[in-house]
Amino acid sequence: MAPPPPPTKREVLLALLERAEARVHLDARRPGVELPARFLGQAHLRLDYGYGFTPPIPDLVIDDAGIRATLSFNRAPFATFVPWSAIYLIADFDGNGAVWQEDIPSDLKMEQDAGGSPPSAKPADASSPPEPSEPEPPKKPRPSHLKLVK
Repeated sequence: MAPPPPPTKREVLLALLERAEARVHLDARRPGVELPARFLGQAHLRLDYGYGFTPPIPDLVIDDAGIRATLSFNRAPFATFVPWSAIYLIADFDGNGAVWQEDIPSDLKMEQDAGGSPPSAKPADASSPPEPSEPEPPKKPRPSHLKLVK
């Protein structure tokens, strides 16, 4: 019996977003990436996505083509698009996720081979779903943006 196919980038992202936020690491130089011009030459760019952000991402769309959302850059909204082909790592804020080695930019691979630090996530093989990490001490809850009015 053949092993099941590895999860797709879309499946990994959706699974992480069900639990929390997700960090998407991408090569902004790839065709089809729509970001503010100052980021388009970066081989390693990280974008954060989540359903409960403040300010919220009201138009987050994750489909077969990629991720489309209006994100805030220095408090200025920008309509972004990231095709799946530009993404090489997806992880939650604790570093659990998946890496697609074949999509890591070759110049970043050479940096890693020369002793540079890899992208900030615990790499997991894309052929297996994210594994739970060791339990960490409880984190302090984020302060609420809501105020109690009496």
